[in-house]
Amino acid sequence: MKILFVNACFIDQFLLADHFEEQKWQVHSKYKNSFNIQDERKQQLVVVTTTNYPFMPNGIYLQANDFSQVLSSIEIGEQIKWEQKCLHFSRNHLLLIHGKPYSSLVGTATRNLMEISQKKLFSYSDSLAKKTGSQHSLAQFLEGMNPFKEAIISLCSEDQSQQKSGLNFLLGRGMGLTPSGDDMIVGHLAARFLLDKESSILTNLLLTELLAERSVTTDISKHYLLCALSGRFSEPVLKLIEALTTNSSEEKIKKIVNGVISVGHTSGVDLLAGLLTTIKSLGTK
Repeated sequence: MKILFVNACFIDQFLLADHFEEQKWQVHSKYKNSFNIQDERKQQLVVVTTTNYPFMPNGIYLQANDFSQVLSSIEIGEQIKWEQKCLHFSRNHLLLIHGKPYSSLVGTATRNLMEISQKKLFSYSDSLAKKTGSQHSLAQFLEGMNPFKEAIISLCSEDQSQQKSGLNFLLGRGMGLTPSGDDMIVGHLAARFLLDKESSILTNLLLTELLAERSVTTDISKHYLLCALSGRFSEPVLKLIEALTTNSSEEKIKKIVNGVISVGHTSGVDLLAGLLTTIKSLGTK
């Protein structure tokens, strides 16, 4: 049996902290272009994928042919040893030490939304026909009212019971690995970072739900929500936040928005719906 040694090309620098090596890990799930590993306490999820995909929180990126070889040789539930910056699977070894680090964290200087860029963003979003998970186009979502939008507006409230009712509606609602309601919450949290209006009440409510023994959402979605709570987002979202804090051209904003909405079936457009609804609601307060 051939033993394979593979080098990571890129790695979220968050994963280079020593505490990741103190836990036991296993293969959580396998897909065509990615697989996930999870710690035994089910608090951390790490995504392993190819360099064809944008950077994600807790991501490890491999060359496509290396990834295919690793994917074909692992099994769901397989135990992994993580030590000395290396993931040891039963039939191969993934070396992290040579991976180029990147950051998934929102920069502290990005808390100044520029009105001119915001107008360009809303202007372009109003023309988008791609449907959200609520079955409205993004333009319809932003213009009218629907239960998803009402729930996002509830999250924008200062009132704990309003926030709780918004979370109760959105969390875990919808299809897929990351349900639409969860993607909208991630967009809401990104907007709060952008506007410098984080809510400790909402953070505590969401943490309570996510860390409960029986979470109402998927492990993968829970991972991205926990990352969002600590200001960690995917590369397309970080690019959008950065574009909104500088005087960006219409072309640049269009390109970045198209990058966001190309993520998943409706994940990106749902995230954008959450972000834009929150900017409209909180930006006027």
